[in-house]
Amino acid sequence: MRRTIYADENGRYRFQSILPSGYGVPPGSPTEKLLSALGRHGQRPAHIHFFISADGHRKLTTQINIEGDPLINDDFAYATRDGLVPAVRERSDEESIHANGLNGPFAEIEFDIHLTPLVDGVDNQVNEQRRRAAA
Repeated sequence: MRRTIYADENGRYRFQSILPSGYGVPPGSPTEKLLSALGRHGQRPAHIHFFISADGHRKLTTQINIEGDPLINDDFAYATRDGLVPAVRERSDEESIHANGLNGPFAEIEFDIHLTPLVDGVDNQVNEQRRRAAA
């Protein structure tokens, strides 16, 4: 379920994947025990992670959440934002199916990613000292 996706010269990207489902922390795990002690559940809504980089821009780690998931507004990681829940369009017309090289209905999501430029040539979000200290 991991891959590298390259954008074209205009910054457009495209990929095919399965539409994911949500998941939870392992049952009986220390994380589940901690969340239970806090009165919280350990379930995440369906989402897709993106780790994005481009020359001259700050790196971005984000995710999009899958519209309609019952936990979309109850993510234990607090990672859902309105701007990160794009519409999911069900496509079943023959023209779309064939144009995408598929054999049957599929779901389509459009999502624009906007990167910010480096600050004085530096990604000021990256802090290697904190990373080394954590290791």
